[in-house]
Amino acid sequence: MRSSNPRRAASTLASLAGLALILSACSETTAPTSLRSGGGGPLFTIGPTANVGPVQVTLASSAATQFCSAGTVTHGYTIPASYAPLAGCGTAVDLQSALGVYNPGWSTNLTGSSWIGPVLASGTSNEYKANPGTYVFQTTFSIPAGVTNPVLNDTLKSDNAVAVYLNGHKVEQQVISDCVSNPCNWVGAFVISDANAADFVIGGTNTVTVLLVDTPNGGTPGNNYACIFPPQTTGSHGFTGDNAVPTSPAHVVANWTATMTATSGCENPTGLDFHGTVSWVVPVILQWCSPGFWKNHLDAWSTANQNKLYSTLVGAAPLKAGSPSNPTLLQVVSNPQIFGGPATVSVANYLSGIAFGSSVGTSADDSNCNDGVLLTGPIS
Repeated sequence: MRSSNPRRAASTLASLAGLALILSACSETTAPTSLRSGGGGPLFTIGPTANVGPVQVTLASSAATQFCSAGTVTHGYTIPASYAPLAGCGTAVDLQSALGVYNPGWSTNLTGSSWIGPVLASGTSNEYKANPGTYVFQTTFSIPAGVTNPVLNDTLKSDNAVAVYLNGHKVEQQVISDCVSNPCNWVGAFVISDANAADFVIGGTNTVTVLLVDTPNGGTPGNNYACIFPPQTTGSHGFTGDNAVPTSPAHVVANWTATMTATSGCENPTGLDFHGTVSWVVPVILQWCSPGFWKNHLDAWSTANQNKLYSTLVGAAPLKAGSPSNPTLLQVVSNPQIFGGPATVSVANYLSGIAFGSSVGTSADDSNCNDGVLLTGPIS
């Protein structure tokens, strides 16, 4: 949440009115435990880059992001060591339109994503209508079988703080405490990476779980997350920073109180914004058919190729000494004892290159070559 002054208690909203235009928003943590970037430069990507494949999947917060109400813990701020994906989740609330009316101090959303919030009976969560506690969001992606070097990179902003899990394994978390200085977590980006292949499900569905933790204004582990500061008096229209929108009465619950109970008290804004990528390497799989295959499967290659002269092949092995001159490809591949084994392999390389784009292989790759699998018709 955003408070007008995190270091100085104030007893009433009126006492903060004169400060609202000059004091900046506070974040919900003092510092993350992972690399963060608040500038416009390139964000952290795990390396070495030689082992990182191209971006295969993009992840971004939106109204389609799962919100798992079963994971909500009112006035709970504990970050578990692991967190299994939840079933039966609904969808999050897209806050972009609501932020155009009342923004409690959050910075512009990351490119390609939206600020989102939990589903609340009391109203949108960018207003002072969310109880402090933990809210759970999930997004999924699939990785095909056989790939290597999976890497997750994710950039997040939040009010207050987040912990990120991949398939239940904790990747990283921020310090769960109210802000004491800028850059705030809704301004500075929190960047996490996971390149541990054991954390991924290769050949199946993967789940990224984000625990969004909203602490009370002024709440820290040291004061047992006490609600010290009252709400700020104004917000802005969108991301203008104009501080022209009164917080009360439209954007704060009428019965707001600094006294927290098991189910209510110290309501404040909360939201999440993230944009990430998943990369992996697709191994090159050679498909190559042996000379014997081409000799015994004339239906797999055209008559024109069968009659093609061996002398036209570029880089082909020399013919066996004393063999007949100017043979066709069919003659060479059918008579290894006459034209030599290296020459028959050159024919197999040439034909496999046309069929698969893999022109060099070994007999171990010949298992790819069987009737009905090679081609629907002869190569030309």
